[in-house]
Amino acid sequence: MSKSIVFALLLFVVPVLAQIPTARQEVLDAQRSRPQDPWPRAKGHVVLALPGTLEIQKAYHEPGGSFSPEVGSFGVSLWVTDRKGAIVRTSDSIEMADLKQSFVWHPGQVIPSIRTETSDYETEWSVGQGVSRLRLTAQPAPENKLMLVVRSVGPAGSPIESLSWHDGQLRVNGRYSLRMTPFPSAVYVGPEGPEGWTTAQGPSRECRGQDGWCYVRLELGGRGEFKVDISDAFWRPIFKLPVRDTRATFGLELPDRAFVDSLNAQATHVLMSLVEDQVRPAEPINSPLAWLRDGSYIVVALARAGQLETARALVPYFAEKDFFGGFGAEGDSLGLSLWAIGEVASRVNSRDFDMFLWPHVHRKAEFILGLMSTQEPIERVFVGSLVPKHLARPDIYEIAEPPHDGLIMGRMDLHFPALYVTAVNYAGLESAADVADRIGAAADAERWRSKAALLKEAWNRNYSPSEPKQDERTFISGLWPTWIAAPSRAAYTEGLDKQWNSVWEEGRGFREIPLWTYFSFATAHNLLMLDQTEKTWQTLHWFWDRQPSPGLYSWWEGNGEENNFHEWLYVRGWVKPPHVTPHYWAAAECLLLQIDMLTYVDESQEKPIIVIGGGIPASWCSRPMKVRGVMTKFGIVDWTWDGKAVHADVRGERLPVRLGSGFPKNASVRVEYAQD
Repeated sequence: MSKSIVFALLLFVVPVLAQIPTARQEVLDAQRSRPQDPWPRAKGHVVLALPGTLEIQKAYHEPGGSFSPEVGSFGVSLWVTDRKGAIVRTSDSIEMADLKQSFVWHPGQVIPSIRTETSDYETEWSVGQGVSRLRLTAQPAPENKLMLVVRSVGPAGSPIESLSWHDGQLRVNGRYSLRMTPFPSAVYVGPEGPEGWTTAQGPSRECRGQDGWCYVRLELGGRGEFKVDISDAFWRPIFKLPVRDTRATFGLELPDRAFVDSLNAQATHVLMSLVEDQVRPAEPINSPLAWLRDGSYIVVALARAGQLETARALVPYFAEKDFFGGFGAEGDSLGLSLWAIGEVASRVNSRDFDMFLWPHVHRKAEFILGLMSTQEPIERVFVGSLVPKHLARPDIYEIAEPPHDGLIMGRMDLHFPALYVTAVNYAGLESAADVADRIGAAADAERWRSKAALLKEAWNRNYSPSEPKQDERTFISGLWPTWIAAPSRAAYTEGLDKQWNSVWEEGRGFREIPLWTYFSFATAHNLLMLDQTEKTWQTLHWFWDRQPSPGLYSWWEGNGEENNFHEWLYVRGWVKPPHVTPHYWAAAECLLLQIDMLTYVDESQEKPIIVIGGGIPASWCSRPMKVRGVMTKFGIVDWTWDGKAVHADVRGERLPVRLGSGFPKNASVRVEYAQD
């Protein structure tokens, strides 16, 4: 076919396709024409999925217990009605303050269930391989009834072209089947939209066509326990990651239940987001790509949470590929990937694993040296997808410009934050040198450390706390995770205090809702390293009080659909996103912060120091505490507090130990060392 014919076809086809309404537009049009009808909440959705499943295999849950078993399936919601069937409220209209939600771990389940408690019902949703299950406790008031409703709209719905109820089984689109035990007391099937459809009754048990607006109401017979199984006849296992439990693997006995719940929720969110052996920066339909920057923090968070087998399975992608992410090839990629590789490898502590990584570590470290000395801008190709709105940018291959005053002038987030890029590349060289030490490549280790020292000197020479407009990235990387601002912390402390005061108002919290929540958690992490634990706790409490899905400790990014791939246009759900949620870089940063509040290694001096309870508030010390199995890159740390003394067991390097400032000044510490 000639180019002229192809061009003529495009001129005809593209305008026609542009006029075909998307699934999102169909829902928006229906909402405008039927404003009195019940509609999905479209807020606070979270992923519920086995780690490693594909994007479209993941279930979505929204506050109140509304649920879609897969992307592009259908929506399940609960309706509370009066005795005549008129809607009193739905799972999508119950006020957030009237909901209680939590993750619940049952024996034998890889991932937790999501439990929702309301005055009318309790739901507990769980997923397995091609099966979603609901345990429903109906407890409506005597004057009300409860209905389970299947519609095309939901957290991640799709048109329902065929729906039938026969022999106690609901069939949806010839693919999904739903069974309820005990059977519903009444079943109403039909098309939604006509006047009175929400209360319509009749003998029909089938609905077809109707532009995909078929629905069914399953009326529950009063109060009691119900079980609902939803299965997908087309479901096939794709990839399995070595995950047996999505919580952090170390033991925690702490006075603050919210702290433990939040910590475990972060690990769970991150693990459920994984697609095959790849990370996802945010909920996977909005962000269907691996992104190196976000993913580096995710991999490190999993390793530090004790999910070492999974972190190890994710590392080869980072080792073998140098540049991937929605903004193309970037200047922080090499340093962050080396840091992530090193954090995992130090904990795996396997020569075979180090030898597998070595050629990739060597290549990346040498590339960083090239960034430090280049006389020309450096460009490289990248793998994977690019955020669609940036496809036409001319700089997507540009990694760095020539260095300035010893700083790496790397591109990141579509500009050149030199202090941040220099800091993470410094950390990358230090991690590469650690790997070199373990395999006996002493000359490489020495050379990379000497170059890292030059970066550190240049960073501290160029950093000034008096800069009128400091890039916020400087304050997510100075101490955590790079330690480039050490050992002299005074100037960094001054700048970080100014940064804090510019975004935080005492008594009110953040002056503006943070768009980049991962920056907020990382800044709080740097404050922790400066023993400013009150500010760290203020940050945590502020976020806990503003969870998009209460009780599930998920976070957000941006305002609307950041870095959007437009996949939600083709789903009857999530039609007016207030932001991107969950966000997994934010979850990783929160998890890493909380772990380090319990135990971290201070690397600001030549001799590292284990800090126990650096983020422990004084109020906790009135009760006993136990923390077991925290994996640092220098070994595993267990510690207990009995009200007077800390007893610590360190399996690994014999590093000195100090207590956080929240412990009483007269508290003693006893340390026992053992070779791991």
